[in-house]
Amino acid sequence: MRGKRMARVLRAAGFGRFAGVFACLMTVAAVACWPATGAAQAPQPIRIASVFARTGVGAEENSPNFRIVQLAVREINASGGLLGRPVELVEFDTMSTPLGARQAAEDAVKAGAVAVVGPSWSSQAMAMGPVLQAAGIPMIGATTSAPEVTRIGDYIFRACYTDTLQAEVLARFAFMDLGARRAVVVTIADDVYSEGLSSGFSRRFESLGGTVALQLRYLQDAMNFTDQVRAIGAESPDLVFVAGYTRDSGLLLKQARNAGLAMPFLGGDGWTALEHYPYLDPANGDNYYVSHWHPSETSPASQKFVALLQREFGPDALSGIDAGNANAYDALGLVADAIRRAGSAKPAAIRDALAATENYPGATGSITFRDSRDPIKPMVVLRITADSVQFVKMVEPTQ
Repeated sequence: MRGKRMARVLRAAGFGRFAGVFACLMTVAAVACWPATGAAQAPQPIRIASVFARTGVGAEENSPNFRIVQLAVREINASGGLLGRPVELVEFDTMSTPLGARQAAEDAVKAGAVAVVGPSWSSQAMAMGPVLQAAGIPMIGATTSAPEVTRIGDYIFRACYTDTLQAEVLARFAFMDLGARRAVVVTIADDVYSEGLSSGFSRRFESLGGTVALQLRYLQDAMNFTDQVRAIGAESPDLVFVAGYTRDSGLLLKQARNAGLAMPFLGGDGWTALEHYPYLDPANGDNYYVSHWHPSETSPASQKFVALLQREFGPDALSGIDAGNANAYDALGLVADAIRRAGSAKPAAIRDALAATENYPGATGSITFRDSRDPIKPMVVLRITADSVQFVKMVEPTQ
């Protein structure tokens, strides 16, 4: 979700063209590693759409997903493709807006895609979902965590956990691991992600025996958090939960630490890559957040993904990898796995196989849908230190 460092790594590795400004761009990715058997004998490719933000405000953090999905396809084609056919990508730009995302979905339908991988943001998924549901084409989002996304219909899936599960894990970590009993919750006013995550955290934290002493709100474009910092200091809670994003959470955290607030601060996956943000001095205080993946995860699938990144981008790749990139990799892998199990590349067959997915060994953990189209999967708790992000633990949701 926050891939600024990754985007710089990709550009340094010679992939700067993926950050170019091309509205509603469609790129047909050539299958370079597919054996040249002659045009008359070449099997019909399986066309899959990759849809993320290449232009607009989300480009820097979203555009690396195009390259990650291409890497996943290259692996598949190098191993013989799917059902004896090569995979061909068609790439579309959401332009970082719901309107652009809807257009990208319509273009994917026109291009004959049998499945769509992406997008990254829930707001864009809410615009794409109805188009693809009506067309009967399965979509699997990367970090589209808002619960409303998959309620659009039975063709809409996600590779990430939901905010409902995230709130549960955050509340348990706050209560059991950090020993917090009184918390202040800080929320972006009228933001779907922030309001929903705040509400879920508060309910779960209080059900465990904790108390939400105060809830504070701010506007997403806020720069000055003096009032919030003063209110937190007056309340002196055991923990502050901030359901924000990188920029706003970083500013709030810096101002709180500069004011002498020393209690732990905790955030959700909106904090991803906060440690790289210039507003934050992570040396001050204990700062934790929940995310989708960390390179320290030792499963074979995770380590295979790490090796792939290092082979493609060099040893510096991991310094900027975004957990959302791992979800994009898994989203393509889930589609490929469904096609293999279905023995068919027809959209309805892919949808049915996706819904029946159980214990898929993804880079981000074992993924099971159980017909909900929302994966039951683990998440990681991370701690921001002065010079790195430390893996704290992996947590399995209880529901």
